[in-house]
Amino acid sequence: MGKIVVCANHPSNDFFKQFPNCQTYDDSNGFVEATRKALSEEPDQLTDAQKRELSWEAATERFVRVAGLDQAVVKKPSKSPSKYFASTSLNLEDASAYLHYAASGSETSRRVFGAIPESLQGG
Repeated sequence: MGKIVVCANHPSNDFFKQFPNCQTYDDSNGFVEATRKALSEEPDQLTDAQKRELSWEAATERFVRVAGLDQAVVKKPSKSPSKYFASTSLNLEDASAYLHYAASGSETSRRVFGAIPESLQGG
């Protein structure tokens, strides 16, 4: 949004520290100092790559990768017919994750669901 962000110097904020508009603090005095600095300075312009890293699409891609959802689920059928039926029942979580992963790789399907045109590869 073109603003300077002030956040605690904590491992949960490590991702944001890579951006020039992130001011971190360690204590209450540091918070006041970082906030004053943020209010008195203009934020740096982000590069296209930095903007992409902050997008929902990039965040979703990181989540899918870390959660292992980017790998196809392969289940071997059981030899017994009754066990085979039970083992191939629809797992909605796996199916949903796979569908999301498959659809998010197509410019057409992404546009149908509201993505910014030509934003798949940061274009």
